[in-house]
Amino acid sequence: MCLRYGHPLPVDSIPDISYSAEMGLTHADFFRYLPSAMGQHLYRIEGNTVHGEIEQGRVEIIIGKQQERRIALMRIPYALVSFHFQGVTSEQQQRFKANFDLRFQRGGG
Repeated sequence: MCLRYGHPLPVDSIPDISYSAEMGLTHADFFRYLPSAMGQHLYRIEGNTVHGEIEQGRVEIIIGKQQERRIALMRIPYALVSFHFQGVTSEQQQRFKANFDLRFQRGGG
């Protein structure tokens, strides 16, 4: 990203942040909870990829193939979900992820 006269914007110096995590859910669950998890951030969905805006930066969230873990007679759905942040500070990413994770929590105890 550059200003009109070719001067770099501050986001150019922010390193990308990427990681993946297994989430115990189906694709239907993921897309049902997604609006709440994204909060006020603008986003669009293309297939199994979510493109979102976080302040001056962006996030790409990819939900992998839906899988199933079997424990005795139980079948537990899960998918690998990958996050890639660009132009987002560590603090912004942590705030986003805390809200995102909170929206996907289920009751238990």
